[in-house]
Amino acid sequence: MKTLHSATALAAAAALLALTLAGCSTTAGTDTGTTDDTSTGDTTEGDAPTDESSASGELITLSGSGDYTVGVTAPIGGYELKDVDSQPDGCTWALEDADGNVQFENQGPTVFITDVNAYFQTSGCPDWVQFE
Repeated sequence: MKTLHSATALAAAAALLALTLAGCSTTAGTDTGTTDDTSTGDTTEGDAPTDESSASGELITLSGSGDYTVGVTAPIGGYELKDVDSQPDGCTWALEDADGNVQFENQGPTVFITDVNAYFQTSGCPDWVQFE
């Protein structure tokens, strides 16, 4: 009978694990572009993205002047300046790490925001349009 109890315990553990994993998968597809903690949304200039987060599959537009927190107010992805082929005079941008150190800046009309970056700053630019 000892084997029967071990098999029953193993089956119960497997069922519990399956239920736990099923509960996790229902939240995996939810929108992570928003947060209840308003202290982390560092958009001090410019507007919030004009569309929903890219997690919903929609492409967004960021204002050409603003300070954005990557993953919160600026979803990860590729962006290009709207309706221009090169970075206009007076348009500046920078990607910074969590300590505020500049990683990339002013390298043309296209920027790729990744999870390595913490902040995206832009000033005097046309809007930034996300692309696929």
